[in-house]
Amino acid sequence: MHRFRKYRWLIGPALAIVAIMIHQFASSPFIESWYGHGVYPIVRWILDHTISLLGFPFFYVLLMAIIVWITWRVRRIRQISLKKASAWTDFGKALLSLGGWVVFLFYFMWGFNYDRLSMEERLSWQPGLIEQEDFLDECQSVASSLAAIRTKHDEILNETLLRNHYNLLEVTLRKSSAELAEELGYNVSGRIRCRQLVPAGILLRWGTAGFYNPLSGECNIDPGLHKLQKPFVMAHEFFHALGVTGEGDCNFLAYVLCSQSPYPLIQYSGELGYWRYLRHSFRRLDPERYESTFAALPESVQRDLDEIDEAIRKYPDIAPRLRNTMYDAYLKSNKIHDGMANYNRIVNMVINWKRNRSSW
Repeated sequence: MHRFRKYRWLIGPALAIVAIMIHQFASSPFIESWYGHGVYPIVRWILDHTISLLGFPFFYVLLMAIIVWITWRVRRIRQISLKKASAWTDFGKALLSLGGWVVFLFYFMWGFNYDRLSMEERLSWQPGLIEQEDFLDECQSVASSLAAIRTKHDEILNETLLRNHYNLLEVTLRKSSAELAEELGYNVSGRIRCRQLVPAGILLRWGTAGFYNPLSGECNIDPGLHKLQKPFVMAHEFFHALGVTGEGDCNFLAYVLCSQSPYPLIQYSGELGYWRYLRHSFRRLDPERYESTFAALPESVQRDLDEIDEAIRKYPDIAPRLRNTMYDAYLKSNKIHDGMANYNRIVNMVINWKRNRSSW
């Protein structure tokens, strides 16, 4: 028993090594069968019947646990004596143990989804290259869709934006995302929650509108987002919770969900989200065409876009270069080989989806 206590700190690092080895060397069909259709649905069921039942984001519990743990370890070092090597050795072992458990739980509770079949392997068509003129035509087509939805449903959209329908939106998007994901072989459903973290800007200041927390099973978004952004962002995070890992894939599926929704707010949010990925390249490739297209948009659409930009500008990024470097490295280490550029994959995927008559 004494020997076990002496070496138990190695359990976490050992489990982490096993998880990383599986992540690196297991085949996609094996992970798809063993994890995607076996372990992960069980993990999600457990989370849906425990943490998802709470009336607040579990993120705060995890944050408090980290603070308490660090405080306890520091106090212990001070009690033993800062000058004793054994105090710092024990602290180092504790950090390695904790880090190992976090890595293992990350992969076991969600991360092995990175090793499942890719989106291309689930589709009946393959994304092809996009010619510049096709891209420019798509930009104008989306601008027309924005104008059509805003004009046709102006009164409904304005009325919806005056009220807080967050809970209804959460339920609707959770159901729709699960149904769409099931068509592509993701057989996870349940009571996935999408929580708004406070204060406003807590995520936007780190350059993200939302994230999926594998250790809690919850989707999290920033309450500082404009109301017109929330449906698209929430759909993106729900697809992460259902097992989709690629950022561009989640953007693509979020757009498909929004475009097929019977609700004007969700439709419009999808088109706005997609347009914001198109507009920078549109402006760079053909400034005159961009200016004329934007000028032709109804004033209500232009106002919506300006308000979204203004809402984001309220929360300027903290250390954007460091954040981008770290997240890019994280994505690449998990087989998203184009790193943060993967977000922009939505454009290629949507255009090819439309080319293939909106089929899988």
